[in-house]
Amino acid sequence: MSSSKAKIIAARVALLLLALLLAWRVLVSGLGEHYARQALLGDDQAVEQALLWNPEQPVALYLKGRALAQTDPEHAEQLLRKAIALNPGNAAPMEALARVLLAKNEIGAADQMIHFAVERMPARKDIRLSAARYWVQRGQLEKAMQNWAAALELDPGLGREIYPTLTRIAESQKLLALFKPLAEAPPPWWDDFFKYLSEHGKKLESVVAVASIRHASKVPLSKVERTLLVERLQQDRQWAEAYLVWINGLNAEERSYLGSVFDGGFELPPANAGFGWYFPENPAWVIRRKHTYGAEGEKALHIYYPGKDTPLTQVYQPLLLSQGRYVMQMRTRVDRLRIHGGLQWVVRCIDDEERLLGKGPLLVGGSDWETQQFTFEVPDDKTCVGQLLRLEAVRADRDEENVEGEVWFDRLSIRKLE
Repeated sequence: MSSSKAKIIAARVALLLLALLLAWRVLVSGLGEHYARQALLGDDQAVEQALLWNPEQPVALYLKGRALAQTDPEHAEQLLRKAIALNPGNAAPMEALARVLLAKNEIGAADQMIHFAVERMPARKDIRLSAARYWVQRGQLEKAMQNWAAALELDPGLGREIYPTLTRIAESQKLLALFKPLAEAPPPWWDDFFKYLSEHGKKLESVVAVASIRHASKVPLSKVERTLLVERLQQDRQWAEAYLVWINGLNAEERSYLGSVFDGGFELPPANAGFGWYFPENPAWVIRRKHTYGAEGEKALHIYYPGKDTPLTQVYQPLLLSQGRYVMQMRTRVDRLRIHGGLQWVVRCIDDEERLLGKGPLLVGGSDWETQQFTFEVPDDKTCVGQLLRLEAVRADRDEENVEGEVWFDRLSIRKLE
């Protein structure tokens, strides 16, 4: 055999061996990644299988290091550092290493490592949540708040997990200042959080305090915030405070309809909030603001009853009247109204609805536009600071009354008598 042929055969053998080696490496790497993926899905045995095929599989090293963090922190640290060196783009081993270092009381190194983790993957919500837990453990709630805020921007659905913690912070007077950076520039999820706080906060003072921090910022309270604050104040029977918050949120047009009865001519759409009109939805009626002959403004209130069982309590508005005697006036029109007892406007104490202060004439049958009135007296009583103006069906012997026909209302007003 000539020397040239021997060289060719040797080269081919070398290439074959190289190809086999590359194929083996690909097989080993592929099986290592396969078992690492299985381990991420919860297969504990797959971690060792992945490392058996590829001792330098970074995900498997990370998972094993994390598992050993409590029982063998020294070995865990070695595994996690190796995982970071093999894949420095993955922040998960850095977060786990930060906890190992913190447990070893290597505070500076631990802080630096959690900082690296967030810096490496700022858009990973799990890393943000882990960083928040880390800073809570370190007692640095300001940094925890930053990471919770970032996690909520990435996934607003995390509010179910984070809002209870933020609510507990809000209920600590010493920690309220932590909300100031968020209040200065409210993030997209802020209204949702404030809704949770106003509905679940144990202390009214906490809800008011957070709202006050927001109010002190350069960004005005949103309509959602103001509405929620008014609702919570009303729920806690703070009627005067609720009224002030509500009235300060009205625009120029809405303020032009202020009076003892707000928008008594029904010119504005119902807000179903604050001290405005509430139009409850029910298949027993259709409530609309419509233009009609005889109305003194552009609109009047029209209620159509199709003849179904009708709840006794209907359209209403909360009031804030001081002690004294009052007269209520209204314009009414009735069209083929069939009802056993009739409809009437009543004024009650809002904190004790059984306490009737006054009631208007019964409406039944048919009539053209006419002006009606009735008088009532608001007592000097802490249990009647707020009142309720409401249209009601006269009670028979049940909680519903079959009503058919139509009624119109316009120019409702209340005037205090000297």
